[in-house]
Amino acid sequence: MPSYYERKILDVLRKYKDGLTTVNVAKEADISKTTAIKYLASLRAEGKVDYVEVGPSKLWRIKEGEKPTAKKHKAWSKSERLEDLLREFKEITGVEGSAVIDRDGFTISADLPDGMDPEKFGNIVSLLLRTGMKSIDAAKLKPIEEIIIEGGGGRLVIRSEGKVLIAAFCRPDTPLGTVRLEMEDLADKINEVLT
Repeated sequence: MPSYYERKILDVLRKYKDGLTTVNVAKEADISKTTAIKYLASLRAEGKVDYVEVGPSKLWRIKEGEKPTAKKHKAWSKSERLEDLLREFKEITGVEGSAVIDRDGFTISADLPDGMDPEKFGNIVSLLLRTGMKSIDAAKLKPIEEIIIEGGGGRLVIRSEGKVLIAAFCRPDTPLGTVRLEMEDLADKINEVLT
């Protein structure tokens, strides 16, 4: 059953058969743009809405015809489901790319910027976390949950969750709070897929 926000968005899109931009969906549904982005991505993953790109904007519409059920998601392979979760995370947060990495540095799934080797990236992220953990242990502090590395071109956010690490590249103007909040939600979904 759709959530409260999903129902509001679907009601709005039913009124506008030609579609609405993300900003207009938020305005018509009387919700924030961030909330609209999150729930539009969720509805798209469920196959209820889709968009067409018109210039720099996305024009959202109710998806006609096929209405997938939860069973369709279960028929997907784990790798397909992880790829879908990373795409959804990217749409919601606006990150440049992200990856799911195991504790040994093996990249399980990735949606990284062009030219970036997922395997090398996984090894580097795992090494960064292990180095941070050794420093924390030496200082006798609580275990690391997250590492944020800031540079002139943006941030790298690495989160330790269960058996996996999640890493995301953010532009300097990407809201870090949204990325961190959505990363927690993403981690729960990823661990669910992997168990």
